[in-house]
Amino acid sequence: MCEQRVMIENTCVGACKEAGTDNKSVCHSEEERFMAISLEELREEVKKLRMLAVKAATMLHDLAEEGLPHRWQDIPKVSEEAYRIHELYHKAKKILEERSKG
Repeated sequence: MCEQRVMIENTCVGACKEAGTDNKSVCHSEEERFMAISLEELREEVKKLRMLAVKAATMLHDLAEEGLPHRWQDIPKVSEEAYRIHELYHKAKKILEERSKG
């Protein structure tokens, strides 16, 4: 299993050590990675993703409150990033809860 980390703003936070990958490609699903890392690493990942989710929600809120109507072109980019981060956070949180039970 690789050590691929979360892709944030098109920058890899970790590096995949499997042959044929290029640091910016995802070689394993998030679920596979969350299951492969230690419980402590998963806890840290959930904390990091929670902070990123809050940041993404804040950016979405700021766009709605202060950016519109002038920055309407940013709606897809900001909302897709917020959705992606929240989806990843909830996947990691669910796996953490499942792994913590057993």
